[in-house]
Amino acid sequence: MTKNTVTQLKKFFSKFPSIKYPKGALLHKPGDKFTHIYFVRNGFVRIYIKNGSQETTLNIFKPLFMVSLVQSYTNHPSNFYIEALTPCEVWAAPTQEYQKYVDNDSKLAKQITTFFFNSVLQLLNNQTNIISGNATNKVAAVLLQLAFDYGQVKGDHLLVSFPATHRILASLIGLTRETTSVQMSKLQKKGIISTKRSNFTVISLDKLKKLSQLD
Repeated sequence: MTKNTVTQLKKFFSKFPSIKYPKGALLHKPGDKFTHIYFVRNGFVRIYIKNGSQETTLNIFKPLFMVSLVQSYTNHPSNFYIEALTPCEVWAAPTQEYQKYVDNDSKLAKQITTFFFNSVLQLLNNQTNIISGNATNKVAAVLLQLAFDYGQVKGDHLLVSFPATHRILASLIGLTRETTSVQMSKLQKKGIISTKRSNFTVISLDKLKKLSQLD
């Protein structure tokens, strides 16, 4: 999604009330209905499902806007949990108001649709690597998705300001936290990424892409 599109959406959503959530708060739980379209003003959220005590974070890193859009339009029951990974603030616009706004701007509607399909395509490609790949493929694919969603150009590198803790990464790809940490360490030693706290920088995007692909 272009910066102009994001700016335009923020201008629309800013007309509506915002809701503040502390880190760890649940924005949505299974059974809750989406009557509004949500847009994150700041902070990060994750979408996950539960199977008993086991949590699986879905490989969708910008879930709130797109998930609320899909759920509101289809009116399908949701079995998702949506959690604030960091303190965050969210705008909430009534679905009908959002739809009326977008319907009156065909260019904006096309840009959102293009963004949606590109995100789905990227998700499907990465899911193939995550399901079928080895530990290296899995970790590289997830980092590539994060770079796709959150990467900001800094010189010839991509800075990813996403709270990518090893616990979250492990729950995304079905590996143990220990195995995930080992793979992250290998990528650092190869000079493909560098890390600072829970953020990371992609030093070689081409090498990361290559490692994400199945042999």
